[in-house]
Parts: sequence; structure tokens; C-alpha cells
Amino acid sequence: MNKVNEHQEECLNILQEECAEVIQAASKIKRFGLVGKPVNTTLTNKESLEMELGDVLALVDLVKASNLGITTEGIEKARLNKMQRLSKYMHTWEQYTAK
Repeated sequence: MNKVNEHQEECLNILQEECAEVIQAASKIKRFGLVGKPVNTTLTNKESLEMELGDVLALVDLVKASNLGITTEGIEKARLNKMQRLSKYMHTWEQYTAK
């Protein structure tokens, strides 16, 4: 079993935290709408989600650079596979993806 080094573990820990923050931001949009603003911030819920998604993307870059073997190609392959699965099982796929 290959253990992760200290830097890799830190990258993975922060990635987990950022993913949890995306979940929280998405939940706030569902509960309070896109333009709602929590009392402790000047950001709208939409802006908070954008910020958290950006944070996740930054951590994806760090994870790719941390020598865990995670590659842009592997991520893109997984992304395309997910889009294919969503096209079959997501109830609103055709309604919102047809242009």
C-alpha cells in the first residue's frame, strides 16, 4: 500500500474541506435562492458558490501537481463519462442542455 506524504495529505485534506464548502453553498441556494445574502458576508449565495467552486478547482490543480498520479487526462475522461451517464439518468437533462 502506497502511503501519501505530508504535502499530498494536506492537499487531500483541504480538497475535502473545499468540497464540503461547495455542498454548503449549494444548500444555501436551494434554501434561500441565488441572490440571498447571509448576514456574515457581502457575497450573494451565487457568488459564494462560484468562490467555492473556484477553490475546488485550485485544489484539483494542487492535487494533480502533488505526484499522486492524478492527471488532467484521467480527470477529463472521468468528466466525459459522468456527462454520458447524466445524459441517460438526469431527469432534466434534455430540458436544460438542448440549445
